[in-house]
Amino acid sequence: MDDNQHSLLEKYNRLSEFAKIFWPSLDTLNEQRRLIGAGDVLNSFITLPLAVGGLVWLVLSTELVELQDNTLFLIFNFGLLILFSRLSFFTIVEIRSDRYGSSEDSLASMIQWSAIFIIGPTALWLSVIYTLVDFTLNWRNSPSPGERWSLLRTLFSSLAVNTFAPLASLAVYERIGGSYPIPGLTIITISQALLAISVNFLLVLLITAGYLGYHIGVQKILAQSNTIYPLIRFFLISVGLPHLAHPFSILLADFYIEDGVAVYSFLLTGLILVAYLSRRLSLVAEFNRQQSQQLEKLEKLSRELFQVIPDPSILNSVLEQYIPGMFPSGRISIWLSPDNTILNFPEDWQGVADDAWQWIMKQDRPMSFLVNEVLPWQTVYEDHLAIVTTPISQVNAHGVIGGIFIELRALAQPWDKKSLRNLYPALLSLADQIASTLQQAEVYNNSLDFLQISQELRLAGRIQARYLHNKFPPIPGWQLAVTLLPARETSGDFFDVIELSGNRLGILVADVADKGVGSALYMALSRTLLRTYAEEYDAEPEVVFFAANNRLLKDARANLFVTIFYGILDPEQGTLTYCNAGHNPPYLIRNANHNAVDSLSLTGIAMGIEANATWTTNTVTIEPGDVLVLYTDGIPDTQDPDGDFFDDESIIDIAKENTGRSAYEIQSSIINKVQEFSANVPQIDDITLMVLVRDN
Repeated sequence: MDDNQHSLLEKYNRLSEFAKIFWPSLDTLNEQRRLIGAGDVLNSFITLPLAVGGLVWLVLSTELVELQDNTLFLIFNFGLLILFSRLSFFTIVEIRSDRYGSSEDSLASMIQWSAIFIIGPTALWLSVIYTLVDFTLNWRNSPSPGERWSLLRTLFSSLAVNTFAPLASLAVYERIGGSYPIPGLTIITISQALLAISVNFLLVLLITAGYLGYHIGVQKILAQSNTIYPLIRFFLISVGLPHLAHPFSILLADFYIEDGVAVYSFLLTGLILVAYLSRRLSLVAEFNRQQSQQLEKLEKLSRELFQVIPDPSILNSVLEQYIPGMFPSGRISIWLSPDNTILNFPEDWQGVADDAWQWIMKQDRPMSFLVNEVLPWQTVYEDHLAIVTTPISQVNAHGVIGGIFIELRALAQPWDKKSLRNLYPALLSLADQIASTLQQAEVYNNSLDFLQISQELRLAGRIQARYLHNKFPPIPGWQLAVTLLPARETSGDFFDVIELSGNRLGILVADVADKGVGSALYMALSRTLLRTYAEEYDAEPEVVFFAANNRLLKDARANLFVTIFYGILDPEQGTLTYCNAGHNPPYLIRNANHNAVDSLSLTGIAMGIEANATWTTNTVTIEPGDVLVLYTDGIPDTQDPDGDFFDDESIIDIAKENTGRSAYEIQSSIINKVQEFSANVPQIDDITLMVLVRDN
């Protein structure tokens, strides 16, 4: 921290001393929350006079006759105000790596201004009443001093913005000849109304400028940087965006005045649809932003963790670099043992209580808690934000070695159970990466002789085994059986069954060219990329291949390639949409056509060879009684003592002979024949066999 930042911190500490008069427990918070909390107190006192003055001004400007004459109109518009407020849209911006800014607004202010241009300042009571009701409901559910001061700051600021600013701008409007209702749409009346809206916007900027100025200083202190442009840009977007719709309130008011309620209601229906789509777009955009952020951070973290293996002491610094920005988190703790907390963020946070860790370590899956839920390790409710947790499990055993605790920031995005569950995949990947890194580091440090190297290889095989399913989701009307027989401790073969939306399944069989640890690592990276992109592009196997191929070439640089067959099965329709990247063509044995055989041939080259390669897709229909056999080249490459190969026709013949039997029986028959054929000749390549049967 330089001298200017130190001097700024001293000034802010003096402001905090003033805030402590009204919030005595402010000193118990960490530096970031203390500075933000002091800002809430100070801004409350700055905007309070404007809020009170605006309310008094509104009372004096209101005539009871107007209220009585427009009662039905006001009630109707108050309902619209509630509806549009519930259909709010929001923006969330990463101001710095560990700090987010969020803003929420709606088209309700446009409804407010259209009502003003119809009946005058009396319509401002709509937003005033809504603000007071909303404040009262939130106050009852906010027991902590921090939340209550934040609510007070929002209340006084909203009242000032919704009374003082518009009343001052309407005074200008009336002075230049504006009247209520707006007398038609002419250049003069539109100019008068636009001037009023513009003055209102400038006054809103002035009212909120103090809060912005305070937080610019907070940004300089916490980030130890003078870069304030992201914060100013976010402020202008959050304040200016909702005002862009205000000019359209002039048109809306004119339609009501000139064309009546029917046309007015028709336009409102369109606005409601726009508001709904805007909210859905906000939710989708934030979900995609979080997913992209998490995927990017996980990929970078994965590469950095390779450096941790020979020196686990640097794990803490690597996690500090990537984890805080991975989630919209306020506090994070990653714990391995009572005496080994490998990450506490922020640094001045004391961490999670022992009761919480003991509870987390007894779980076998991620858990989430909303702000109003009593935490299971507490007997009574204590103030907290939305929380997600997960245990960290051992790679090669069923034991739990630690846990992850994340308390999320209160952003404009509503944290509900669905949005919290959306964080689970990244949370589980993070836990697996930490566990895998720690396990590999432990093995690395003990691998000083051949025995230790052998142990490492066996561990790698067990790590690989964790990637492979041993349980499959039930598929009514279908049977699925799969086996993998590695030729060594580690395997370059892999398979996957991925649950997709709409009850569809992704079915994948692949083979890395080469053997040993290198191909095993390449297999792990390939599987992670394929699963990640399969869930993101869950109806486009060709896009999955394109994205995974380019990322593989960018990150691996291993001069390896992988052949892959990936199909999306729709069990209800009986269709399989697939791409075949240089893999042995699976065989589809038709039950209803004298066991005719369809070969699911190549649709492109193997993955990992050429950047920007593309693949085409094919679709086949699997009828009742049909059998699909997927395999790797370990089966046709199997040799007998005379050096002859177990060819593809043998696979087809065995499958035909067992048509009508279960998938497991067909699979067992093929594997048994392969092993009988080899007659104890050492297996030279990994063998993977998957059999899919549609019941009659």
